[in-house]
Order: sequence, then structure tokens, then C-alpha cells
Amino acid sequence: MAIQHSLPVSFIHIPKTGGSTLRWILDRQYRAFLYLIPQWFHADYASPAEALGRCPHPPDAVGAHRPLDAGWPPGQAIAMVRDPVRRVLSQVAHIRAQPRAWIPASEVALPLADWLERRPLALFDNNQVRYLSGAAEYDGMPMTTAMQESDLEKALEAARSRVLVAPMEAFDEALLDWGRRLGWDAPYYRRVNVRRRGEVDVQERDLQALESWNRLDRALCEEVGVLFRRRLASLERESGQSLELQLAAFRRGNEGLAANAGVLWHSLARGVKHPLRAGRMVVRTVRQRLGGSGGR
Repeated sequence: MAIQHSLPVSFIHIPKTGGSTLRWILDRQYRAFLYLIPQWFHADYASPAEALGRCPHPPDAVGAHRPLDAGWPPGQAIAMVRDPVRRVLSQVAHIRAQPRAWIPASEVALPLADWLERRPLALFDNNQVRYLSGAAEYDGMPMTTAMQESDLEKALEAARSRVLVAPMEAFDEALLDWGRRLGWDAPYYRRVNVRRRGEVDVQERDLQALESWNRLDRALCEEVGVLFRRRLASLERESGQSLELQLAAFRRGNEGLAANAGVLWHSLARGVKHPLRAGRMVVRTVRQRLGGSGGR
């Protein structure tokens, strides 16, 4: 059942959870989608709600890399989570590709467990719980306060109420769920900002350290999975069609000529404001089409 809402839909963009692709989808779904880049790049706003107050015409959706604090407008929100160890490893790959923006270059080659001890950043400690609980420290900020069980409960309360949280590992299923609940058109897409290099080489000691540091994120992801499966069951009942059939139809459509044309046209149209990003999307779409490979 589609949710009736007059407030903008909020996209809580947790890093390394497929958010760049989802950001592109939202830009296509909504007439006006406001995405706020990090504050250290754009100092004209203090919060999403304040930025919305400055808009002459309120957008239909707003998104940002920012925890769910009081600075967001009230109303419906969406977010994706990911296996916590895989999410941190993806973040580590990004850090090692741009070391000076995160840690001293001299420490890049250190074992990951040494990073955790020498330079504990918030992104290493249950960053997904941090986002959904509205923590003050997140991402690349120095960590002075570790997440606690009470923070996990705040995150779970958000997931049980105003935030439709979905696992990145079920990306297409999430699109079907959100699309029906939020009244979207068919959310056809191509993947954006996918790192194509190999996996980070990680020692067993590092994996154990990451699992220990992110045990609350692990619990969050498990509960999100339970809630998400309930929503999918509801989707089947309301539509009268099995999830398997809905997924098959969506994926056929996503690979169809009409979907490819729509994706390409949107990329070209957005090129007026974002030429570099749109150009990359066009190249990616053409390569996928010619190579016969589908984006997720």
C-alpha cells in the first residue's frame, strides 16, 4: 500500500551501502530531489531541515550523509544497511585509494587492526547504528564515544517506525518494496560508483577485530532482515503475486530496451547540471548494453 505523505521523503545515506545508485534512482523518481553534499564541502546549511527551509519550492525528497538526528524533517525515511564487515572493508578500500583525506599516508600499509587501535574513526565502530540512532560522531570523525546497547535500541526503534530500512544484499527486492509503498514508477536503474578492483587483502586477525568492533551493526542487520522479510510478505499479499514473479518481471524490464532508453535519457538530461557524473553513467550504460551485461 502506498504511503500518503506531504513531507519530503528522507534518504539516510549510510556510506558504502549502494547509496550512489539509490541517489540516482531517487533523482529519477522525484520531480525535485535535493541531495546535500557533506558539510565540509558545502557550508551553507546546518541541517537538512534548515536547507529545506531555504528552498523556494520544497523538494519531494531529500538525502544526505548524515545520521537521523533532529536536523531531518519529520516523516517517512528510507535507508540501506549492509553486512557490517563487508561495508567496512569497502570503506577501507576507499580510504586506501585516497589516504591523505582520511589518515596519514605513512599508516596506509598498516594492518587494519592497528588502524582500529591507533586511529579509531567512527566509521569503524558500528557506523550503521550511528546513522540510525542519530549519533554525533560518524564516518571519518575521530571516535571518542563507542556505541552501546542503548544506541542499538534507538536504531532499531527507528527501523521499526519511520525508516524503511532494507539490506543492500536484497537491492532489487528493496526497490519493489519502496516502490509500492512510496508510489514510485518502475525504478529501473544501472549501478553507480561501483569499485571494480579486487577485494581488500585482509588477515584473519583483522576480520575478527572488525566483527568485534561491529557487533551492534551485526545485530542491527539481523533485525532489519526480519523486518524486511515481513514487509516482503505483506507485498506479496497486497499484490496477489509471488515475490519471485515480481522480481523476474522487474529484472526483465530493467534489462529491456525501453528501460535502457529511459536510463540513458535521464542521464543525458541530468548532464546539464552534473556533466561528469552523467557522462560516466552514459558510458556505463552503453558498455553494459553492448556487452550484454546487466547492472544490478
